[in-house]
Parts: sequence; C-alpha cells; structure tokens
Amino acid sequence: MMELSRRDRIALAVGAVALLLFILLQFVLFPLLERRQRLEKGIATREQALVEMRQMQERFRKLHRQNSSLSRQLARRDRNFSLFSFLEQQASATGIKQNIAYMKPSSVQGDGAVRQTTVEMKFKAISLKQLVSFLEQIEAPAKLVAVRRISIQENKKETATLDVILQVISIDQVATDGQ
Repeated sequence: MMELSRRDRIALAVGAVALLLFILLQFVLFPLLERRQRLEKGIATREQALVEMRQMQERFRKLHRQNSSLSRQLARRDRNFSLFSFLEQQASATGIKQNIAYMKPSSVQGDGAVRQTTVEMKFKAISLKQLVSFLEQIEAPAKLVAVRRISIQENKKETATLDVILQVISIDQVATDGQ
C-alpha cells in the first residue's frame, strides 16, 4: 500500500469531515428543521381552529340564550293566540276595522319548534292618526308581534286619508303530539 503524504492525509481528513458534515446536515439537521416548521404550522392552524371553535361556542351560547328567552315569551303568551284575531281586535279597538280591504294570513314552518306567521292587511282611507294608533297597538314585543313591511299611499278619493298595506309577523310554537 502506498503511504500518503502529510498533506494528502490532511486533505483526506478535511474531505471526510466535509462529507460527514454534509451527511449530518442533509439527513439529520435539515429534516429536523423541516419537521419543526411543519409542526409549528400545524400548531398555528390548530390554534386558529380553536379560536374559531370558541367563537362558535360563544355564538351557540348566545343563540341558546335567545332561544330560551323566546321559549319563555312564547310560554307566557296566551296558548290560543292567533295573529289574525289579534290584528282584527286591534283594528276594532282603534276604530279602523271597517276600513280593512283584506287580510291574508300565511305561515312558514321554521326550524324546530317554531313557525313564523304572517298576515298581510290592506286598509283603505284611514287617517295618519288612526294608522299611528293602530301601529302602537300591534307593535307588541311581549306578544312577539312586529311589522315587517309597510307601504303607505295617499288615497286618491278621500283627502287627508291613506291607503296602507301592512305585513305583520309573529312567531308561534308548533304544536307537538304531546301538547
């Protein structure tokens, strides 16, 4: 075997160290750093998901509180409450029942145990004072009644009177078999 000179041995040692360093970097350090980076991204993603879940949980709690409040209000309201009858009574009480051109009831099934009931009413030739009085009577948060839409036009035949179309909504509990 041939004996290597001191310079060749140093060069060979430097080459071996460089090769060993390359192998350590390529197959040990870089994969560890890459894995660490992936884990940090995963943690950030999961932290974001956790924040979103907490927001959804808070939103769920808020909706649950609102639903409980709505259920309590529905329980306090008369079991035989009818939006149609309620509006008719209020029109009679404010003296505009004879001015009703039509009343069209409809209901839309909601999610779960509630449904939305709508009544569209048209009044002919009522005064502004009568309209305001009627609106004050029907806007009843305790009875879960609200005006969704109102259309007011001046009556062409009688001066100082209005033709009004109202869309009034209410929420009702859906009767289950046990009720």
